[in-house]
Amino acid sequence: MQRIERIKTVMNGGIPDRIPVMTHNFLMAAREAGYTMSEYRNSADIIFRCLIHAWETYETDGILLDVDTALLASACKADVIYPENIAAVTLDEQPRTITQIIDDLENVDLQNSDRIKRYLDAVNLLSVWCNKSDVFLRANADQGPFSLACLLVGMGEFLMLLMEDEEEERLNALMERTLLICLQMHRLCFEAGGHMTSYGNSSEGCSVVSPAIYRKYGKPFEIRLNQQLKKEAIPTLCHICGWTDPILEDLAQTGCPAFEFDARTDIQKAMSAGHGHFALSGNLDPVMLTRSDPETVRDESKKLLNLFRGKGGFMIGPGCALDPDTPGKNIHTLVESAKYFG
Repeated sequence: MQRIERIKTVMNGGIPDRIPVMTHNFLMAAREAGYTMSEYRNSADIIFRCLIHAWETYETDGILLDVDTALLASACKADVIYPENIAAVTLDEQPRTITQIIDDLENVDLQNSDRIKRYLDAVNLLSVWCNKSDVFLRANADQGPFSLACLLVGMGEFLMLLMEDEEEERLNALMERTLLICLQMHRLCFEAGGHMTSYGNSSEGCSVVSPAIYRKYGKPFEIRLNQQLKKEAIPTLCHICGWTDPILEDLAQTGCPAFEFDARTDIQKAMSAGHGHFALSGNLDPVMLTRSDPETVRDESKKLLNLFRGKGGFMIGPGCALDPDTPGKNIHTLVESAKYFG
């Protein structure tokens, strides 16, 4: 079985010849190729070169394209800082009121953003190479509706608004807007050549908000996002950092075809909840991959591979972005483990 076919088989609910590997490695890829994060995010060609260099080094089944968590927010005029050597981030305190943000989002065209255009150029460059080289391309569409709303308002202010019943109407109005922006981005990434898209909605996980808040504000928009993506035949994956155990059954009801969890989620519970509903990606601890030796990486990888081998529905990799200083020998060990034990 070839690489693209292997991951498509997992996404379609089948059983591949072995468990595929994909790593969230853009920070590491830029460092290994000798570029700063500023250079990386400001050039489609450098993004392409970094990720291809990483693939040629490790030969994973797929490439995950990402730049930072502020891509959509920057296109929506949020205040963002752009450090030289780390990923761009939104400021925790944003200057606009929620009403101003709702008004400003009414007619956002993502293709007017230089950052988005550069990102889509990178998707296109990688797509051509990946299709020629039989490498699966996951084009990250940045944030989901809930997390984008959080970044635009600012984390502290957003969490306070979620606790106030009188803000329900404005919060829903905001997420009506962010839903449409997210759908725009998924379409653009898919049209540019991604085999699938993905998005982060980590602020709706139980490490940040309660299950009740997720069910009230996060879940309804997750359902609508995935209903539309399914209608348009755009395969996707939702990434949620932190603890998700209390909402796993809810996630199974969203219609999202795949989820990526980190090590704080019980993978056996996720496997049980997802059976017949969603595929899984992850959930190796990035800290372990950075700080441990190859023997530990092999042991931890083997545990996951043994759990899912012959059952389908799983791609192994880190549950979140790898540290730029992750030892290359540990990623080699992960890839070799998947080939041997998967």
